[in-house]
Amino acid sequence: MNLIHKRHIITGAPGTGKTSLITELKKNGYLCFDEISRKIITRQQETGSNKTPWGDLKAFVDLVYKQTIKELDLPIQKNTFVDRGLPDSIAYLKSKSYTIPDYLLNFPYKSFYASTVFLTPPWEQIYTKDPQRLQSNQEAILIHKHLVEVYQNLGFNIEILPKTTLTKRVDFIQSVI
Repeated sequence: MNLIHKRHIITGAPGTGKTSLITELKKNGYLCFDEISRKIITRQQETGSNKTPWGDLKAFVDLVYKQTIKELDLPIQKNTFVDRGLPDSIAYLKSKSYTIPDYLLNFPYKSFYASTVFLTPPWEQIYTKDPQRLQSNQEAILIHKHLVEVYQNLGFNIEILPKTTLTKRVDFIQSVI
């Protein structure tokens, strides 16, 4: 499937400002999709299930994949941003030394996602834990390393966002797209 418009991925380790950036992009008129994994974690917590990154990671990744496929099937008509892309699942699995399922290894990422990925780097000054973000700052740094490796290996161009205000981060993104 050849799409005229593709999704721009905003990725990064937990607690690096992705969700705040997505909110700011929405305020600037961009179509944005919220983080699927956070929605799934919240539902799992509400139902007492353990399909989370710190519980049953493989089952969690399966849920993220299925929900992401539904979202990727939605047509888009303009520049669109997503809070995390499907390749993030590979990085999370690698951070725990899990085998990567074929459906992630063989996915046609470039058919759905723009070739440039925006990466929010680890930023200890803004990192906070919350009920859906249980990782330590050290675990977040490990995930960051895997995210960089995964996106590079998949042939994406990584633009590292500056550690600055949301407005300046949006300006940076606009200068690239």
